Amino acid sequence: MYKNLFGLFTVLLGFISFILMIECFRKKRWGLGVIFLLNAFTNLVNAIHAFFGTLF
Repeated sequence: MYKNLFGLFTVLLGFISFILMIECFRKKRWGLGVIFLLNAFTNLVNAIHAFFGTLF
């Protein structure tokens, strides 16, 4: 159960990071946008690991 809660939380954080990334790129803040892009990707990998127990 804890893995599913962790997975849902990381999906939520990844979605928020993705939205913030889009807004940063629209305002031409490239450095901050790249940081949010990496954060969204990391959250996606962590969510996959939490749901399935394996990375690849």
